[in-house]
Amino acid sequence: MKNLKFVIAPLAFSLLIACGGGEETAKDGVDPKAAEMVGRISTMEDTLFKSVAFNARSGQELLDVYKAFAKAYPKDENAPEYLFRAAGLCSKAMGDPEQGIKLYDRIIVDYPSWKRLPDTYYLKAFTIDTELKQKGEAQKAYQQVINLYPDHPFAKDARQMMEYLVLTDEELIKKFEAMEQAANAGE
Repeated sequence: MKNLKFVIAPLAFSLLIACGGGEETAKDGVDPKAAEMVGRISTMEDTLFKSVAFNARSGQELLDVYKAFAKAYPKDENAPEYLFRAAGLCSKAMGDPEQGIKLYDRIIVDYPSWKRLPDTYYLKAFTIDTELKQKGEAQKAYQQVINLYPDHPFAKDARQMMEYLVLTDEELIKKFEAMEQAANAGE
């Protein structure tokens, strides 16, 4: 019975997408199918993130719904947010940082005036750094954050991360130990 819901849920979602997405909108200008998907996403997020153990199948289903929403409703204010969440889900929980970076790039290209664009640039750089371990590319990406948003808090973080890029693991450990000792001495 449990396996049946994993077959029915994606099938029902596919039918929802295939049959809808037209010009139908309510009197208030909100597409009822988009609103229904937003509700579904919220429920899926609650279910996925309330569990201590990550369920990869549910994670993939949520990822698919995030991307389907952005494809079906690219002008909806939730579209870049769902792509952003999808990128984070890919990068960390799903173990697919390359796809996460592609989604960050999609946000950058498709939503250049989105309010969380500085976050997007920074998390792209951070993913390149920490997940892909590509120090040269990470440095370029961090520098882009600094150049585009010099007064944003993430610019400060990007500068700090660039300092860490040149350090070996041993040097980083020593630096953090020294910082911890200094913090403990100040207490």
